Amino acid sequence: MKINTDYNSGLENNLILNDSLLILPKIEAHSVDHCITDPPYNISGYDGKKKIGWLKSNGYWTGEKNFNKVDEKWDSFSNKTYEDFTQVWLKEIFRIIKPNGNIIIFGSHHNIFKIASILEKEGKKILNFITWYKRNAFPNITHRMLCDSTEFIIWAVNNSQKEAKNWTFNYDALKKLNQIKKCDKCKKTLDSNYKYCPFCGNNNLKSINLQMRNMWDVLGTPTTERRQGKHPTQKPIEIIKRIVIGATKEKDIIIDPFAGSGTLPLVTQKYKRRYIAIEKEKEFYELITKRLQANEQLNIQDW
Repeated sequence: MKINTDYNSGLENNLILNDSLLILPKIEAHSVDHCITDPPYNISGYDGKKKIGWLKSNGYWTGEKNFNKVDEKWDSFSNKTYEDFTQVWLKEIFRIIKPNGNIIIFGSHHNIFKIASILEKEGKKILNFITWYKRNAFPNITHRMLCDSTEFIIWAVNNSQKEAKNWTFNYDALKKLNQIKKCDKCKKTLDSNYKYCPFCGNNNLKSINLQMRNMWDVLGTPTTERRQGKHPTQKPIEIIKRIVIGATKEKDIIIDPFAGSGTLPLVTQKYKRRYIAIEKEKEFYELITKRLQANEQLNIQDW
């Protein structure tokens, strides 16, 4: 397998094994259409982080449930180091992305507010916060707080609140993906899984499409998408598919400075976009290569 460790502007797509902080400064200003990325959340090593001491001796969670916390070197920072790291890569993204290009970033409560704060300080227009509801989220094993079953996606425009205009938003394409049901009798709108109306009992339900909401009920990554290997924070194709279809156009270049398992390159390949994907860890670079080569023949809608 040939390994690419540097950026080449002449390539249709770039998959790069390197540190994004070393590669981003090499990319020409305003040369990339959009950024869609899932950066480190700093779950593994923030200041004051406590170890779950009883976990190692708990056979139920470590054995039967095969529970593994996200505990990775690439995701471990002090609070100050993480803030500095986030500011550095975001400022490079602001330089690289074209004016009014979309910047879409995943996060959890560990990091999303820091990212939002930087976007606001830099004067970027924030369009939406998307809440991703993971119906099959792993339970909270401490029993001392609510089960954390959501992640967040912040959607910003690479321009100021005043100057932002003409950003890409494919309203109709997203509406086609948001199919629900409507009761013919009481006219209530329902989740697409309903077989009958819970309000009036009518079983004559009509499928309709509504504008996409900012609450996405998408299952976590299925095992069928892990056939080439596993990544501890792999995102499902369905959620990346919605973002790519809704926020980019065919032939657009999308950069992901933290490519992870390569779901973004995989989806861009399918939907005729181009990508610059940077991954620091060799094992995940190899995973991305395997997934792209296999082209993931998955049983998902429109795949």
